[in-house]
Amino acid sequence: VDEKGRKMSKSLGNGIDPLDVIKQMGADILRLWVASADYRKDIAVSPGILKQMTEAYRKIRNTCRFILGNLSDFDWERHRVPYQEMSELDRFALLRLHKLIKRVLDAYREYEFHTVYHSIHNFCAVDMSALYLDICKDRLYVLAPNAKARRATQTVLYEVINALVRLLTPILAFTTEEIWQYIPKPDDAPVSVQLTSMPEFNPDYLDDELEQKWSKLLDLRGEVSKALEEA
Repeated sequence: VDEKGRKMSKSLGNGIDPLDVIKQMGADILRLWVASADYRKDIAVSPGILKQMTEAYRKIRNTCRFILGNLSDFDWERHRVPYQEMSELDRFALLRLHKLIKRVLDAYREYEFHTVYHSIHNFCAVDMSALYLDICKDRLYVLAPNAKARRATQTVLYEVINALVRLLTPILAFTTEEIWQYIPKPDDAPVSVQLTSMPEFNPDYLDDELEQKWSKLLDLRGEVSKALEEA
């Protein structure tokens, strides 16, 4: 149906040709729209809905691009920081990542593709862009290259991009192939992301106490930000 809920038909002239969408926006936008639709209801498509998809796609792509841009001098074997030596913020980011992995893997198993889309988009927009990446820019740009705090952030980013690229592969087939080529990896790594396995959920990263503490801090941060904006 179109965005007004009217069934697509030749007489109404409200049909959309998938090949036109691919020509104008690329196949991954079409694939993302398909994944975002809850197929238990009428499926709506229109130029406006596809434009929203383009914005969502751009958010996911730009998050991955930012991460890749900050891993150019990172070697997993030499530079990674053990979980126990990370700051609370880094550990909270890994907690959010592994909750995402569990939610997305469960959704794939249940054919809940719209849950996959919404979960990953929300993670990129909120957990990464609005929170972790926003706070860690200073660490990445200002600290000495080998400073522990900077390497800890890069360790988190490396885990994030390796999980995201695999979780997105069934949907964004072309984009993830492109991302895979730019991830720093060992010489014996698969040549294509299509030859990798899905990321594994690690329950060791879940920490209820840490989650409650940071949830309160983020609520407080929201209130402070609002007051600053009004001032």
